[in-house]
Amino acid sequence: MSSRYSLPAKALAAFMLTLFASAPARSQQEETAGGLTLIQAVALAQQTHPSVGIARAGEAAALAAVGQSKSRWWPQLGTQASLFGYNEPMLVAPIHGFTEEQFQRIEFEKTLVQGNVGLAWTLFDGGARSNRIRGTKAEAAGAAAGLAATQQKLTTLVTVAYLQVLSARGVLDAREEQIASLMAERRRVQQFLAEGQAAEVELLRVEAALAEAEAELVATSTRLDLAERDLARLVDVDLPRARVARLASVGLPADATLDERAELVARSTSNNLELENARQRVATAEAAHRVAKAAWIPSFEVQGGYQAFSSSSGNYSDIWSVGLVLNWPIFTGGARSSTVSQAGAASQAAREELRLLELQVQENVDAALNAALETGALVEALSRAVRHSSEVARIEQLSLEAGAGTQTDYLRAEANLSRARSILVEAQHAEIAARVELTRVVGELTPEWLVNNLEIGR
Repeated sequence: MSSRYSLPAKALAAFMLTLFASAPARSQQEETAGGLTLIQAVALAQQTHPSVGIARAGEAAALAAVGQSKSRWWPQLGTQASLFGYNEPMLVAPIHGFTEEQFQRIEFEKTLVQGNVGLAWTLFDGGARSNRIRGTKAEAAGAAAGLAATQQKLTTLVTVAYLQVLSARGVLDAREEQIASLMAERRRVQQFLAEGQAAEVELLRVEAALAEAEAELVATSTRLDLAERDLARLVDVDLPRARVARLASVGLPADATLDERAELVARSTSNNLELENARQRVATAEAAHRVAKAAWIPSFEVQGGYQAFSSSSGNYSDIWSVGLVLNWPIFTGGARSSTVSQAGAASQAAREELRLLELQVQENVDAALNAALETGALVEALSRAVRHSSEVARIEQLSLEAGAGTQTDYLRAEANLSRARSILVEAQHAEIAARVELTRVVGELTPEWLVNNLEIGR
């Protein structure tokens, strides 16, 4: 009954063992074809990921809006020309006088040509123009902060995806070591069974433990493949390049430390890019409020024009004009005051959103710091657990071989050791991810930070 159900699992597990056992041998050959370090993965993602492309486009649009708002300081010059044909003769040029001589010069044609050049220059608009510029500059600064925040988030995503691949590989190694130990135990039991010195139940017990370990190996192999595919999609590379054999190890230096909570919160207040984006949104909203208020103040504009008139017969005349225009809506049915109130409410909402985000950032710093402390303590405890479990497994194996121990105790010790190794690998990478997230929340996550604060090897 044991062989009936364990053979397919054994075959699949053997395939997985063969596939992943060859990974170290393949890695040196594949490195020459192009490995993928964490820094390279981050750089590739920054170049190709759509989120960064969207943020860059938003920044470009915001910068263009600044140029558009600045153009209001300059005179606006335009021209227009027209050619019309009429079924009845029309005046070639407008009548500007009523003297007898001018009436004698009145000309009519069916085909008329007209052209004009107009100039308009706003001298004073109650500060609306300068506040529009101030608002668009704030939008551009916010867009730049948003781009940097997006890049930091993407760096975190890539780092986590990269670490997940390494974690799955580490768990797979622990499973392989457990299976190797169980296979050795099975050979021992088979030898004693052939000599009549062991009971059938011992072999069945080993087979059961081996089948469970093989099933976990298959599940871990699937998890590793999925993690590799996620990483490949995120950094936009072919799947072979995202395979674990081509990745570099990532670890924390032995002397890595964490700053005090108060210092981290203070730095996040000044460095967090999402907060900076929110501050710029407040500045934009306040500028829009001032623009709305400027509608209560008269505006003055200089206008000038030059017009030319002609016809198919060549009759040509021209006129020019220049003047000062006053614009001042006296009554708008409440639209002006409502616009000011709406802009004021938007400005207040932006300030409250900033306050809320400040609280959220502080909460995020607390959560990220606690996660870093927790995972760090877990790594330390699990490191001791692995050392102790390894020693227990060794002693149980020796006791079993000497006939003083029990097979059940040995199998339990091997399972505990494999579990401790798996959890330790995941905890080590979770600690790195927690520190990266903490650095992002503070607003200091850059590729340079990764290089200076992580040990990235081959």
